[in-house]
Amino acid sequence: MIRRTPNVIHKSFNSITKRCFSGVGSIPIQLPEEVTQLREEVRKFAEQEVLPWADKADKDDYFPRKELWTKFGDMGLHGMTVPEQYGGSDMGYLAHAICVEEISRVAGGIGLSYGAHSNLCINQITLHGTEEQKEQFLPKLVSGEHVGSLSMSEPNAGSDVVSMKATAVKDGDNYILNGGKQWCTNSTEADVLVVYAKTGAASSREITAFIVEKDTPGFTVGPKLDKLGMRGSPTAPLYFENCKIPAKKCFRSCRTWCTCFNERFKL
Repeated sequence: MIRRTPNVIHKSFNSITKRCFSGVGSIPIQLPEEVTQLREEVRKFAEQEVLPWADKADKDDYFPRKELWTKFGDMGLHGMTVPEQYGGSDMGYLAHAICVEEISRVAGGIGLSYGAHSNLCINQITLHGTEEQKEQFLPKLVSGEHVGSLSMSEPNAGSDVVSMKATAVKDGDNYILNGGKQWCTNSTEADVLVVYAKTGAASSREITAFIVEKDTPGFTVGPKLDKLGMRGSPTAPLYFENCKIPAKKCFRSCRTWCTCFNERFKL
């Protein structure tokens, strides 16, 4: 077997990349005109409105909700993948990615919280929510009046999400949710959370997503984690103790783990 030395591999890789393009700026990607215009507008907005809060967000781990969240809503940033009937612009995932990129360019932590709110929470309700759920939750999330979050990971179930221990047991017209979650972005600020729990046997892959509101009895948010990076984006554990969730707050199309998970990572 012929083995290439690291130096040979490095030279080979360089020759390939040089043949293709010399830098990111030379990659032949042509954005649609409306997306290019959106990028320019969001970049200007981020530099004027978000950048002034970047230092405080990083130094003090400050989440500028009252200063920025409704401004994001006024700009239409929260509803990039939401139909107009619920207050969104329905511009799609490419436009949404551009918004995340431009906000993160000036403040990574704020961009992270924006992405968790607009994609992980809002987009999941848009994709999988019932009509009643969309009408109830989307308008205030899209306007920025409410902050959204999503929680899936647990101390012993990060990448291996099927190993999660949180359970939701059917009890009449409700589910009783028990267990804990970890590393939940926006948790200490969230009004609405999308939470995953096992609804089948412990060894099964039957996982269901629920909409949980912040004041639900039996639900508590733990202390905010003091992170090294992505500060200004609040992260904390969640705890559920006999937390009663009405069955009508269960996503209609997420009875099995793969459906929502695959859709969740579209962005």
